[in-house]
Amino acid sequence: MRLQKNYLYAEFFNFYVVAFFIFTFIFMLRALLWLTDLIINHFFTPVTVVRFFLFSFFEICPDIVSLSFLTAVAGTVARINMDREYWIFLTSGISAKQIVKYFVLLGAIFVLLSWWLCFFLSPHSMYKKRLLLNQANIDEPMKLFRSQTLIRDFPGLTIYVGKVMNKNFYNILICYREGSDSVCFIRSEKAHLQVDKEGFLYLFLENGFIETHSIKKERLLMKVYFDVYSFSLPYRKIMDVFPQRKIKEMDFLMLLTTTGTHINKNEILLVLFKRIFFAMLPLFYVFIGFYAGIGIRAMGYLQILGIGLCIGLASYFIILIGEGIALKTNNSFMFFIAPVIFILMIIAVKRKFLNVT
Repeated sequence: MRLQKNYLYAEFFNFYVVAFFIFTFIFMLRALLWLTDLIINHFFTPVTVVRFFLFSFFEICPDIVSLSFLTAVAGTVARINMDREYWIFLTSGISAKQIVKYFVLLGAIFVLLSWWLCFFLSPHSMYKKRLLLNQANIDEPMKLFRSQTLIRDFPGLTIYVGKVMNKNFYNILICYREGSDSVCFIRSEKAHLQVDKEGFLYLFLENGFIETHSIKKERLLMKVYFDVYSFSLPYRKIMDVFPQRKIKEMDFLMLLTTTGTHINKNEILLVLFKRIFFAMLPLFYVFIGFYAGIGIRAMGYLQILGIGLCIGLASYFIILIGEGIALKTNNSFMFFIAPVIFILMIIAVKRKFLNVT
């Protein structure tokens, strides 16, 4: 028994690893295109790029894990059925129910994993990615500053930056007119950009001096040294630096605590029900994948992956139907139509291929 179980699990994880990497590539294409646009139109450092990719990956992890599980179950059963190994299992005393039990044990483990992904990792990643994008919008003026370059993008100002490194500026010189007869120079050893609560941009200068010269008299009027000086730039970026979490960005505990106080209680309950069902999907996929694996006549990995993706898309369509009915009727409990459809689908698939088992 243990030998057969280990053999099934080895086949399962072979399929799972391949499916996981392929689905990761497919689902991350959108994030890659989005990132390309962000790099062109915003200020993104290499560290920001890595963080963006990680947050995007963790956000879609529940989808990848569930689809890979379904594909691995269907692929394992299809492969052993195609090579007649399934019949060897039956003739050696291991029934179809026993094989299903092996996959149910795996399904229970993946349910726990999916629960953590759906209720904690994914929503936190959504929020962290939004913070990252907000910070990218705030840092957008960084694109204007280049090493050893005169910057005239700010009206009335000429700025020279000796060196730009890690969002810091070194050897800064700022020149601007003050009135009709005066010109001011600000020199600083180091500076960085800051944004206040209202979205106004400031240069936070360190270790420097301010000089005021008379144009007509051609002499120095005033020179003041400073350790720290905040210089306002004629630039404003409307952006909430720390935005409030949306409902879909709340974890399990946040959703429970806000259920009784939030105005839209029905929406919170719907998100809860949807995530609970999504976390339970591996158990539904055990039966769908098993009977689908017996029925399909797949000849290779790509065909099995395609079938798994089609079943997964059909599953999401069913979830969308349940969600749409719940929103239309303003009754979150109507979402449970989705699991009922899943149960009926399992019964239908089992009856269709019952003669095979």
